[in-house]
Amino acid sequence: MSRTLETKGAGDGGVRPLLTSGRMAGEDRRRQILEVAMTLFSQRGFRGTTTKEIAQAAGVSEAMVFRHFANKGELYAAILDQKACHTSMMEGICEGLTEVMGRGDDAEVFAGIGLGILQHHEGDLDFVRLLLYSALEGHEFFQMFWERNVCRMADFMSGYIQQRQQDGAFRRIDPLIVARMFIGTIINHSLVNLLFDPKRTLLDVPNKRAAQVFSEILLKGISADTKANGSMTAARGGKVKAGGGKKRK
Repeated sequence: MSRTLETKGAGDGGVRPLLTSGRMAGEDRRRQILEVAMTLFSQRGFRGTTTKEIAQAAGVSEAMVFRHFANKGELYAAILDQKACHTSMMEGICEGLTEVMGRGDDAEVFAGIGLGILQHHEGDLDFVRLLLYSALEGHEFFQMFWERNVCRMADFMSGYIQQRQQDGAFRRIDPLIVARMFIGTIINHSLVNLLFDPKRTLLDVPNKRAAQVFSEILLKGISADTKANGSMTAARGGKVKAGGGKKRK
């Protein structure tokens, strides 16, 4: 089976062959090529990666890549289809929220959604990078993830918000705007942690606590009772670096 793929500091475009042990069965080889291609696509984007580089990194011939995938587009589509469709982020996050939604535990609902997104991103950073590249490149397959995950999550949240407005728990604000604000906050926090500030020099707080605090801030703004939920609490359990993080030389 395959070992760690390295793409920095090597010759021929920085791609080093992946070490393999003997021959692989067809399905195992296809899976290996998918994994290697995803790593390269996440580092260089669709346009910046060639099938020759994928073959070299996988330790196979380019002909072997084409034996499993007709072209680079089909390979890219297979990755997105596997990750964005067969394992829907939306379904995974909302699966355990039915009970808390039924009893109207708003803090638990929003915190659960926020934590689910943060954990999903943290568990699959390559796919996060791949999605960003596909969006920036205007690749058609990004729309697949957008429709099956982001749009469905927004619909799910706005539906819940609208129901709670009818219950008299929330103020009358456009539910989609509320959903956009909350999802945007969570995604921004996730991207800062994973891509822009992975050492947490500015803010170091566990995902669970971050989701709880973001949920509390949201509910303070949309609650029909402005005195609901008591006073705002600080992000206990994490380290907030005063003055914009560590001192810089």
